[in-house]
Amino acid sequence: MHDLNVLKEKLVECASRFDSDELFPALVPEALELVLADPYAFAIAACLDRGMKADVIWTLPYYIKSHLGHLDPHRIHQMSSQEIADVFAALPRRPRFVNDAPKTLADLTHIVVEECEGNAANLWIGKSALEAKHTFMRIHGVGNGIANMTVLLIEKAFPIRFDDADRRTMDIKPDVHTRRVLYRLGVAHANDDHAAIDAARRVSPDYPGAIDGGLWFIGRTWCSESNPLCSECCVSSLCERRGVIESR
Repeated sequence: MHDLNVLKEKLVECASRFDSDELFPALVPEALELVLADPYAFAIAACLDRGMKADVIWTLPYYIKSHLGHLDPHRIHQMSSQEIADVFAALPRRPRFVNDAPKTLADLTHIVVEECEGNAANLWIGKSALEAKHTFMRIHGVGNGIANMTVLLIEKAFPIRFDDADRRTMDIKPDVHTRRVLYRLGVAHANDDHAAIDAARRVSPDYPGAIDGGLWFIGRTWCSESNPLCSECCVSSLCERRGVIESR
């Protein structure tokens, strides 16, 4: 049986080892600069994060801006669905679900222009974490997992902190990394979304999202699907290695 407090401390400590910029890997430095400076660019990338490598996702707003010559939500709001689709079709790297991407961008842009005075930061400024999450979930293709991730990353990308009372509502994003690590650790009963969220809430009930970065980093760095580097992992001493066939 795990000491969940010890496990939480280990996961939070692990997350502190890497720079927050590693949460936003990009193919070119300018792309990283854009998403960390422009809330609209950040929101575009976050909302399109579906089944793609992180470095491509965080580069997409840069590609869109390079193609259009701007990233002005007011001007994009005036574009037709076909015009937006043509933009995605012309990008050097495209979202995995390229047919859904124009609707996602259109929905996001509509909310930014019509409800946020054209300033995407108003998606979260003055809002609770739960309110911000629910707003993102109104956007086509953005489900519970992406919305959770987006709310967590807002605090990493911008000088904002949600109220402490919100933190119980801030869950992890259950992706391939967080699910796998929680399952192998032995705190999730299955390698699926619901089990991962439940496990994170038990490990860190006051703020489940506190362990998201550590889980993600472990999954990307050591806890690969095959041949995980167990001996190098920062939580190796606490891990049941559930489902691990081979390690080195």
